[in-house]
Amino acid sequence: MPVLVLCALLAACSNSKKEDEAYEQATALPPLEVPPDLINPPKDSSTAIPKLPPATVPQQTPPLAPPKTPPLAEGAAPAAKDAGAAAVRLEKAGDQRWLVVSGPVDQVQQRVKEFLVQRGYSFASESPGALETEWRTGQGSQAGGDELDAALQSGLRSKFKLRIESGGAAGTSEVRIEHLGLQRVVVDGKPEWQPRMSDALAADEMLDQLHDFLMSKGGEAAPAEKLPEVKSRISLDGQGIATLHLHEGFDQAWHRVGLALGRGRFVIDDRDRSAGIYRVRLGDAFKEDRKVGFLGRLFGSNGGNADESYRIFVQGDDQESKVLVQFPGGGPVTTSIGRRVLERLQEKMD
Repeated sequence: MPVLVLCALLAACSNSKKEDEAYEQATALPPLEVPPDLINPPKDSSTAIPKLPPATVPQQTPPLAPPKTPPLAEGAAPAAKDAGAAAVRLEKAGDQRWLVVSGPVDQVQQRVKEFLVQRGYSFASESPGALETEWRTGQGSQAGGDELDAALQSGLRSKFKLRIESGGAAGTSEVRIEHLGLQRVVVDGKPEWQPRMSDALAADEMLDQLHDFLMSKGGEAAPAEKLPEVKSRISLDGQGIATLHLHEGFDQAWHRVGLALGRGRFVIDDRDRSAGIYRVRLGDAFKEDRKVGFLGRLFGSNGGNADESYRIFVQGDDQESKVLVQFPGGGPVTTSIGRRVLERLQEKMD
């Protein structure tokens, strides 16, 4: 056993000596040579980073001077900004309609109050920027005559809330009107007044009448039920189309036709002042004629239908206006009922 160990040690020493001798006899290899075309490759100008010019401080531009406003004459008031040429204008957004009136809230409210007093309304409440009328028997803004009789029979009451607020443009106010209604119903054998849906058409009619009042000189317009007399005539062309001619501007004619429709017992389903259109049904306009059979003989079997629908078209300028009766789709009515409708309106205008 000791002999084997000794032999292994001698072999290990011999291998180690040979490795040392090989290491000492080794020579270094020459360094790697880099090809000449790879040394300092040419620069590509497209990849070069351009040099920026030295930073400079921009010159400050002096602010523009505000435009000079010519001095006002002594005693003159400054013009309302964006108020427009007219003292009153009607605005509309969706189903909402309101008036924009030149003047502060307190002055506009006083003129609105004068308008309501002139129409016979009393006030349930009054505060800066708000007016509320007492309940009054009637369907909408019109009361008196035929409308009052019809309202008494149907058992309806109405009141209005008016808000006057500062407008978006300087020196203007905005007027909005809301209608509230009651109806008489029988509960357990006893009559009671219960709320009913507000009548947007009644509010619109009141707003139109207020617009006309404010547009008049000094707000001294006559009550809507007693409009100044107007010259009118009805013509008939060769195609059977009847036209009512009014010697007054569109604004007054639109207002007058609206009142005549109410007085004549027509039912106003809708109205569009900008287009000059009232959408109506005959309603009770020819109730008395139906009693004596006149309408049936004149218009035929369909002439007395209270639900028959028509368009009343009003158009005109500042001096003259005309009124036509159209079918719901806009086509002209060439039958005798068109003339009869205009005759009924003419009767109720004065």
